[in-house]
Amino acid sequence: MNIHTKILPALAVLPTLAACRKDPGQPQQGEPVYSVSVKNEFNALQARLAVFLSNDDGNVIRYQELAGNATTLVEVPGTRTDDRFDCTIVKIITRDAPGTGMSDTLVNLTTYTGLKSGETINLRDLFYKQTTDLNLTFTNVTSVDSVVVPDGITFVRPAPSNNFNGQYRVYHTGKLWLRVKINGQSMWRFILFGNIDGPTLDATLDAGLMLPIFATPKKITLPFTAAWDFSVEGIVDTAGAKYLAMGDQLPVPGGAIPVYSTLDIFEPISNDVFDPAPKPYNGFRVRLSGADPTPGSYAYSFDRLYPAIPATLPVPAFDLQPTVLADNRLVATQCIGSFDVLAFTRSHPGTLGITWEVFMPPAIGIVSYRLPDVPDNLGAQFQPLKNYDFGGKVKVRAEDYEYLNGYETAIHKRLLNNDPVWQAKAGYLGREEVQ
Repeated sequence: MNIHTKILPALAVLPTLAACRKDPGQPQQGEPVYSVSVKNEFNALQARLAVFLSNDDGNVIRYQELAGNATTLVEVPGTRTDDRFDCTIVKIITRDAPGTGMSDTLVNLTTYTGLKSGETINLRDLFYKQTTDLNLTFTNVTSVDSVVVPDGITFVRPAPSNNFNGQYRVYHTGKLWLRVKINGQSMWRFILFGNIDGPTLDATLDAGLMLPIFATPKKITLPFTAAWDFSVEGIVDTAGAKYLAMGDQLPVPGGAIPVYSTLDIFEPISNDVFDPAPKPYNGFRVRLSGADPTPGSYAYSFDRLYPAIPATLPVPAFDLQPTVLADNRLVATQCIGSFDVLAFTRSHPGTLGITWEVFMPPAIGIVSYRLPDVPDNLGAQFQPLKNYDFGGKVKVRAEDYEYLNGYETAIHKRLLNNDPVWQAKAGYLGREEVQ
């Protein structure tokens, strides 16, 4: 049977079901009220943040702006502590486009459905990577045939015409390395830099003295052929979020995006019996995302920790049927198999970029959700948001966590946001329908 045939009747009964839901009961005097604690670590210059709570009918029952660098207790008088509401976090960022005199505004909304009272929400940036401009000069070479700087963007390639000088912008957490082929040799040589914390690093390298890599690369077979975005990092310190990137350099902006189905992962160790130096890392973090170009296929996302580089990555055993939109607010899909979190994402592109993502528990069969009302002051500022103007499109994603048990546990981790690698430690695997 066609999926539209199965889902549309379910959509038709939603207004009736919503009308049968009860509003939160009125507590007796002195009873506790529903509340969530929101800790906002962004200041007013970084972002404007707000939170609003909605009931089952989508009515906004509480809207509150959040002060920067402060903790706010959001309460709903006249409720019980065992009531649940949909909680939406709003983040508004305004950025000036250099040299244009114009500003871009990004409005990100994240809704957590059925949030229980007493939850703590931490709003903070856990992206710890820094940027260093690596300036290289190679000496005692007749040719520099190839240079790879993991997590680096190439600005200048070493060549005889520039006296073998190179420049790379590298994203790292304190350690970085590079590998190079010189003088027509087939083997790679490498050098490792540690304790990097400045905006620039100047290095003169005698390439002939760099350590060779005798070991063959480790291969990872991917689920399908695509233009993958990947990151393989050696774990230096998970508590301090310190890693050593293993992948190739980042694509040059505007350059060609390669399509492939396997990864070759080189390690900055010689693996030579005469070189007993230990690895500068213990274990690996593998992150990957890509979309299968086959019609009717899906996008794949992955984030896990491994003691050794894996030979293959898992294929999702769960699936989602195509989504159905009844209007700009109501969406339904059919869940197939077992997973932990269902997410719907809508986007409005442009100089006013709006993204609204909803997290909710999955269920066997059809799952539907209608976006809550937009608070009046937000609707007055952002007309496309008030009109739910997302071009009639929505993405639906199934998320599974190997080491977490169910929706409540996964969302609690996401709300706490106190570990930059919580998702990798939880063993994340996601499958999103390609619209």
